[in-house]
Amino acid sequence: MKKSFEKLLQLITKYSFYTFVFILPWQIKYIISPAGTNYTEISIYLSQIFLTISVLSYLIYRIRKSNYCQKVPFLWLMVSGFSLFVFVSFFIAIDKNLAYYRFIVYLISLGLFYLLRQENRPEAYENTLISKSKTIIVFLSSIFFQAILAIYQFLSQSAFAFKYLGLAEHQPDFLGTSVVETATGRWLRAYGGFDHPNILGGVLALSLILALFLLVRKKLITSKYEIMQSLFLFIFYFTGLLALIFSFSRSAWFAYSVSLIILLIVFLLKRNISAFKRSLIIVFFTLILSVVIYIPFNDLFITRIEANNRLEEKSLNERSEQIVECREVLENNWLFGVGLGNYTNVLKERDQIKKADWNYQPVHNTFLLIFSELGLFSLIFFFGIIIALAKDERKSLYFWPIIISLFVLMFFDHWLLSLPFGLTFLLFILGLI
Repeated sequence: MKKSFEKLLQLITKYSFYTFVFILPWQIKYIISPAGTNYTEISIYLSQIFLTISVLSYLIYRIRKSNYCQKVPFLWLMVSGFSLFVFVSFFIAIDKNLAYYRFIVYLISLGLFYLLRQENRPEAYENTLISKSKTIIVFLSSIFFQAILAIYQFLSQSAFAFKYLGLAEHQPDFLGTSVVETATGRWLRAYGGFDHPNILGGVLALSLILALFLLVRKKLITSKYEIMQSLFLFIFYFTGLLALIFSFSRSAWFAYSVSLIILLIVFLLKRNISAFKRSLIIVFFTLILSVVIYIPFNDLFITRIEANNRLEEKSLNERSEQIVECREVLENNWLFGVGLGNYTNVLKERDQIKKADWNYQPVHNTFLLIFSELGLFSLIFFFGIIIALAKDERKSLYFWPIIISLFVLMFFDHWLLSLPFGLTFLLFILGLI
């Protein structure tokens, strides 16, 4: 009876987890409390339901098999410290309901991180519930459909709405739509199924590194399954690359370029010459595809890179103003922050002349946003978590390419903390590395 119950818990954990991983990129949700922006909205995501089932069943499974005399590793001390100040920030928040919701999202996402890290332990290898490589393949399979959708959106210059997949309509002539403005008109940037092209670009940048690593790591392909996997990874890589280009996300382009160089350096340092050579071949075709796409759309690329037209200058000016706003928020809240998810609420409260909700944006820097919402100690503990992961002897070969890419995205944008998907995705990636 005991073994049957444990087997049931394992099956529930495994299949609900892989279902969650596949659904994660799709913003399928039920809105509980509508708001003017996604930053202050309270919703239940379908992916959160499957994740909760997986985490709870896994925790029950682990409790039944745990040794409570084990020493607490440095990583979990850092995680505990970070979690403590996330909890403390709840009492400071203006919008308690929003802070409570975000805290629940954080706890569920922390359960995901715990599940992934525990299944990466040496003692778990013989009877592991979750396969890291399978997790990546399932995730990339979902992102593949996102990439196809993104390519269609850019080529058709239209993004249709479909509520059952969490898709919103975007047209280049709509106010607030992310576009590249040139002399030839307004060009819609690819969204995929995400809330913004920068999110699509960031997810693709990290996904492409994972796909490239899995594609080049093996010297020999010995089974039919490995042949099919390699074929999928090859197709995914160039489809995802095309979608990344069409997102026109400068931060994602930069993040992927840097992480690609870091991956090549890692292969050299590890003396994995065969993987290095195969990577160079992929890089060569990456450059070829980039040039082929650049030629017909060169005015769009020049506009994004030079950033000297009206919309680009407006975007850069807004980001500069956000740094000033962040400094003002931190003046009296630098120790414990303003509460998880409450940054834009504070901006609105401080503004004497109230504007529409969409005018209030989080600072485009996740590190500053952590500092502002959760306080100085949370930021210190966050870096402690990264240090602990870096010191882990079991870390993956793609650790440094992924972490550098992640840091670039965090330095130039806020979605990895400001949105529920971003917070879950952040802990998902940290769990995988």
